[in-house]
Parts: sequence; structure tokens; C-alpha cells
Amino acid sequence: MKLLIALAAGVALYFVQLLLYRRYWDRDLNISVDFAQSVVREGDENELVEIISNDKRLPLPVLQVKFALTRSFIFPKQDNSKVTDQYYRNDYYSLMPYQKITRRYGFTCSKRGYYMMNGMDVICKDLFLSGMMLRTYEHEASVCVLPLRLPVQKQPVRARELMGEITDRIRKNEDPFEFAGIREYRTFDPMNRINWKASASAGELRVNKFDTTFSQRVVICLNLECHIRWHEDVFVEEEIRIAAALADHFISVHIPVSLVSNGRDIVNDEPVRIGAGADAAHLHNIEISLARLDERKEKTSFIGLLDKCCEDREYDNTEYILISNYRKQDLVDAYGSLKNRGINVSWIIPEYRMVDPKLTQLGDNSIIKWTVSDAR
Repeated sequence: MKLLIALAAGVALYFVQLLLYRRYWDRDLNISVDFAQSVVREGDENELVEIISNDKRLPLPVLQVKFALTRSFIFPKQDNSKVTDQYYRNDYYSLMPYQKITRRYGFTCSKRGYYMMNGMDVICKDLFLSGMMLRTYEHEASVCVLPLRLPVQKQPVRARELMGEITDRIRKNEDPFEFAGIREYRTFDPMNRINWKASASAGELRVNKFDTTFSQRVVICLNLECHIRWHEDVFVEEEIRIAAALADHFISVHIPVSLVSNGRDIVNDEPVRIGAGADAAHLHNIEISLARLDERKEKTSFIGLLDKCCEDREYDNTEYILISNYRKQDLVDAYGSLKNRGINVSWIIPEYRMVDPKLTQLGDNSIIKWTVSDAR
């Protein structure tokens, strides 16, 4: 008789606790999965931060949190994860009443891009580990991975020379009668610019700064189409790094830079258009836009983009730099047309070391090859 009573009590306890868990397991349960840094650079370390808090009296003996991230995030090998088309995490927690748990998982951001986690599945089991309750959380977290910053020594010599030539052409338009102030000396400044009186007062070299006669800028035109689809992802990523390197160089010498591309933003699905600017905040905006370029989205016409850019007559002395592995006849004709109209235009062609584009052998010093390494 006592055995039957104990059995009945046990069955009753089981169903009562099962009812309680089904009704209350997710009440006052707070789950947050986020990134320690929302903006990092390609190759940098970051952390995934999971915070679980159970703000009620009901304990949660087994809580399972499942979500997916991009496989370009390189985590140390763990038993609770799997990498296929994405990186799948499957984390387990056991929470007592009013307990909070924080876990941090380090990883490496191996590829440029804008990555989002849009939700997670949470599974809970009751005290007897038999009942299973499931809830999907619409949780958003994102991280922006900026393009790798190419060291100057890794940039082709001819590319550095081209940037120097463009910088010199723009500086020739400075008006010595339009004094604009004094700034610190930099290694490329000529000696006749040094303001000796201001240098003596400051204890270090200072130079005179002049306004320019014309509104000038560099427009970086980035084409995400490739000549052939072989290793297309390698060339697209290198083109984006080149665009970032050019913007960094010209902004560092206070030359306004614009960016246009036929690629689309992964967030708003719009073609990338960044107006002219020449400060650190503007460079950051350009790098953010480059990070958010989605090479998988449908691209707009690059030749149409060039035509539209060159209709802008607000800038009489604009330097256009094309970055394009694509070099078929229609783009060659468009480039020649710009040259014939007297527009200052240069063309950087990223390509493997063993491939020599015919265009770079025609004697046009404004067309250069940027050697790409397929092993990074």
C-alpha cells in the first residue's frame, strides 16, 4: 500500500513539476549573446559574450542555447560546436534560482564583412530531464569587420609611385596667396613651406598651409565584377583592400576622397556612394562601407557609374582611380573615352603574379598591375 502511495505521489510530483516548467520556464529568463567589439579589423581577435540570467525561483537544470554564426569566425575547436556551411554553437547551462552566468569565447575575424546573428533557439528540460520546452528568441547582434590594412611595404612600388604622382598634381593647384593657417611638418613638405618663427615658438617644425585654387578630390571607383570568375572572391577582397589603402593614403595628406562602387551594401541593398571628405571620421565611414559590400548581390553597371561620375562638373580637378580586375573591351573603351575628354583617370588592375594584363604593356603609365597573392 505504501509503495502505491509513494508511486502515486511520484507520478503527481512529475506532472506538477512538468506543468510548472511548461508554464514558467521562460518567465524572467534573460538571454543575451553579443560581441565584445562591434567594429574590428580583418585578422583581429574578438569575443562572443553570452549572458544568461534566471530571475525567478524555479531552477533550470538543463538549458540549451543554439545559434549559428559565419564560418569565417575562427573559434578554438570545441565539442559543443560544428562547422559546415556556418559555425553552429550548442551551449549548455544549469541555473539555480536568481543566478546569472556570463561566458566569453574568443575567436578570430578571418574575413572582411558585416555579420549578423538574427536569432537563437533555447531548449529547457524539467527536473526529471524528460520534458522538453523550446522557444525561439528574435535576438540581434552584429559585428563589422573592416578590410585588412595593407602595410606600405606590401604595396607595389608602381602603385606607391602613382599615389605620389596624383598627390603632386593636386598640390600644384595650391594658391600661395590664400594662406589658411599653420600645421605640423611632415616628411613630404618642401623646405620653403617651413614657418621658422612658428617653429621656434612650438619647439618643432611647423609649415604654412594654403587653400587650393580649385575644389579637388580623388574619386575611387571600385568595380566588383571580375575578368573571369576564376578565384573571383580573391580579387574582390584584394580590390576592397586596395580601395581602403588608397583612401588611407590620400586622407593622411588631407586630400578629399570619394568612393563609388557598383557593389551593394549588405544592410540597405543600395549601391555604395560616399561623398568627399578628408578626416579620420570620413576614412572610418569609407572602411565601414567597404566592409558592408556584398559581392553576392546583383551589381549595377560600372560603365554607367563612370559616366554619371564624370558628368559632375562641380570639381574641375578631380582624379579618378579605377580599381577593376575586369578589363574587357567595353571598359577599355570607356577608360579611353575618359582620357580623350581630358579627365585625369588611372586604372589599377589586381592580378596574380603569373598573369600579365595586356593593358599594362601598352605604354600607358596610368594603368598599373597590382600583384595579388592567393595565399594570405
